[in-house]
Amino acid sequence: MVIAVTTGADSLAACEESRPNLRPGALYADPSTSACGDKLRVAELVASGGASAVDGAIMAPIPLRGLATPILASGDDAARFADFAGRHGMDMTPIGGSPGDAAARKLLRSVPVKGLSALVIESRRAAEAAGLGEWFWEHLLETVSAADERFVVRLLEGAGQYSVRRVHEMHAATWMLESLGVPHAMTATLEEVTRTDVPPSPGRP
Repeated sequence: MVIAVTTGADSLAACEESRPNLRPGALYADPSTSACGDKLRVAELVASGGASAVDGAIMAPIPLRGLATPILASGDDAARFADFAGRHGMDMTPIGGSPGDAAARKLLRSVPVKGLSALVIESRRAAEAAGLGEWFWEHLLETVSAADERFVVRLLEGAGQYSVRRVHEMHAATWMLESLGVPHAMTATLEEVTRTDVPPSPGRP
């Protein structure tokens, strides 16, 4: 059993270095946050020596729960790895499928979570530059704390219903950030929605 806990950038190199020491029947688990294609390449490298690869996706910050951090596992031997991990106090959920399937779920989650982080940084910089740092912080906490399913649906569907008005609003926000000297890469407009459409909310027409 090998659990290769590396950064995503180092996952392939770690696998290549480990491969000569793997024996047929060995299990190589890679919980790094790397691209789905890299997970498939790891599986190919491992399989060439008769071992089996499991794709792991860490689904929460490790400092919060330590060893009990939720992890998804995909691949033919995901259940085998989950059984081993469970006996050692890990919170492992096998989802079957192929290597890369667990990574896809993690990376999809990363888009809003890391995007939100970037937006918080950008808006906080602008608030400080405008002399409204304290007010904005309280407003931000209130908005995030009150977020629920209705809030998320409103974000999605409102973008389609009020796209023209929101495009104008984001242009105004962009100009404000420019005047404050704050980079605004995340403060993108919603112009595309005026030409296309938004994806439906689950369970709604």
